[in-house]
Amino acid sequence: MPRTAARLLCLRCNVTDTFVMTEVNSIFDVNAATFDSRVVEQSHRIPILVDFWASWCAPCQMLTPLLAKVADEYQGAFLLAKVNTDTERELAARYQVRSLPTVVLFKNGQIVDHFMGAQPESVITRMIDAHIQRGSDSELERAATLLEAGNNHKAKSILTSALAKYPTDDRLKLKLAEVYLENKELEQTKHILSELSQDAKNSEPYKILQSRIEFEDRDDRSVTLDELVSRLSREPNDLVSRHKLAIRYVIMGDMENAMAELLEIVKRDRSFEADVGRRDLLGLFNMLGGKGTLVNRYRSLLARALN
Repeated sequence: MPRTAARLLCLRCNVTDTFVMTEVNSIFDVNAATFDSRVVEQSHRIPILVDFWASWCAPCQMLTPLLAKVADEYQGAFLLAKVNTDTERELAARYQVRSLPTVVLFKNGQIVDHFMGAQPESVITRMIDAHIQRGSDSELERAATLLEAGNNHKAKSILTSALAKYPTDDRLKLKLAEVYLENKELEQTKHILSELSQDAKNSEPYKILQSRIEFEDRDDRSVTLDELVSRLSREPNDLVSRHKLAIRYVIMGDMENAMAELLEIVKRDRSFEADVGRRDLLGLFNMLGGKGTLVNRYRSLLARALN
């Protein structure tokens, strides 16, 4: 079929290469005759992601291996149906497909979400996660509850077993890294973070863990908390000890005292270690998600100190 006959806009198309789609695991081709049974009806039992593509569409070819990768990693939590719009013009028209690629998610017989154009893996997984139950969800929830309750050993055991079943699940790896960090097992934390996909390394949880590791690495374990407090009581302008105390407070989870000490460094000497007080305060803000009462209060106090 000529491109013009399809009446579809291929986003950023500039090549005419073709590719062959084969049915592998949870990925299959559908046409007008099979769409209702294999997609609409089957979506009452399991979510179906439908990819409307064409052989002449470059972004489609970019998206194809990424969708296949996600489908494989989700291990049957959803199915991926492929619609070749070169041959299925009426099916594309039925679902008002105007540009390629177009990806829609069917659940309970209805379209519940969609996106257009070649998207990064984070966009795809975020859409899918909003509508499905993954096999590792229960283990992840149990581990999070145990970690919050301080039962790190049991949380670690659950996550380790879950990863044996779902070795590509970045969510499990991130949570296990959090457990390792809580246990002060820094090398194990760094190792498991290094195994994450690039998409996971762009996520907020990863950045938070990296910030925590940086503070852990800078902690001077040769001096106790009481010693640092005693030093400052004798010499309030001892910024080296004040900075060590701030870092120790971060490690202890006492963010308010950590921020107070860092703000005091900003007030006393902006030039100390290349304005480390301000830089570490901003790092803490990011580590806490950039919002919340404490962050907002100290963001305001920092702004006043800088003006």
